[in-house]
Amino acid sequence: MTELVAHGIEVSLPTGWEGRLFRRPRAGEVAAQDAHIEGEPAAPQETTNAVLHASTIAVPPGVGDFASGAVDKLGPNDVFVVLFEYDPASADAVLFKSAGLPRTLSADDFSPNAMQRAIRGQAGVQKFFHDQGRAFCLYVVIGAFARRKELVPRVNQVLATLTIEPLDGTGAPTTSTTTTSPTAPGPGGETTTTVEPTTTSAPSTSGGNGP
Repeated sequence: MTELVAHGIEVSLPTGWEGRLFRRPRAGEVAAQDAHIEGEPAAPQETTNAVLHASTIAVPPGVGDFASGAVDKLGPNDVFVVLFEYDPASADAVLFKSAGLPRTLSADDFSPNAMQRAIRGQAGVQKFFHDQGRAFCLYVVIGAFARRKELVPRVNQVLATLTIEPLDGTGAPTTSTTTTSPTAPGPGGETTTTVEPTTTSAPSTSGGNGP
């Protein structure tokens, strides 16, 4: 198991999975590797929030917020999980009216039509929700729609370990100090701490940076 803990989010990844949990610096904020804040600061009008990527493949550099540049590399036995946070002010919006992280997905939740970009044979699901006063989208892609009954339990294994903490007024967790740990080993046994910058945009159910 590999533990990822940052920005009030914690998850345990099974052996063979790779993950990253990160946030781009806000304007005027200095990046800090030990806090999983990295990349060029956002523009003054932009805000940044937590993003989790977890997958059974090695996550390549330059992956988009919703896994563009990675999902096309999924094999029929692979999955990719994205947890993307929007501004806390969005938590009361109708789009995020569902309460609590969806911990158990079913095979019937997945559809080829839920993909950000259609890829033959693959399927996805997106769930918008609020938890601990925070607004999120859970976006999951499986490498083979035909194998969804075998693949979805692997996704649920990870979701069962995922926890979300409330944030204080500064955007820091209210209940514990953030710590970090290496990501799961890649195919060659190496580890990686590479992170991909992200900025928060308006929620979207299709196109743009959304799923």
